[in-house]
Amino acid sequence: MNIRKLTAADAEAYWELRLQALQDHPDAFGASYEEAVNQPIEQVRAKLESPTAETYGIFIEGNLAGNATLRYETLSKLQHRAELVAVYLAPEVKRKGYGKMLIKHMVQVAREREGIEKVNLVVAATNHVAKHVYEQAGFKQFAIEKNALKLEDTYITEIHMTLMLEEQA
Repeated sequence: MNIRKLTAADAEAYWELRLQALQDHPDAFGASYEEAVNQPIEQVRAKLESPTAETYGIFIEGNLAGNATLRYETLSKLQHRAELVAVYLAPEVKRKGYGKMLIKHMVQVAREREGIEKVNLVVAATNHVAKHVYEQAGFKQFAIEKNALKLEDTYITEIHMTLMLEEQA
């Protein structure tokens, strides 16, 4: 098992996993598979090289099996926070502790970035396993947004969570 920052060279593997995530769990992401599937790979490469986000992958036996992204704010009043987004593990590696390892790693990445004091995230209220993993990492719920996402006639409630890095030092 290895966790490392993804680069433009990882774009194809990352995008394949991202599309799988959007198909398998449409309730967990704001983007839809239909909106994402035709995105040019050049845009994916550019996102992986963005100065305002870092995407890390967890590799098992050399294969990308999960990923998570930290997005950084550019507005001066918001630069003290990061947002953890696009967290996903392939089905074959779930419930083996890899999610906990990836989240722990992402928290450490945020901790090491100058000026970051807190990390926010959003998780679907129905995703009890992910919520538990975030809680184990020290994230605390601070809000519930009802009807945050709408999939056809179904509404998804989202839980907003935060981790104050100085409280976890």
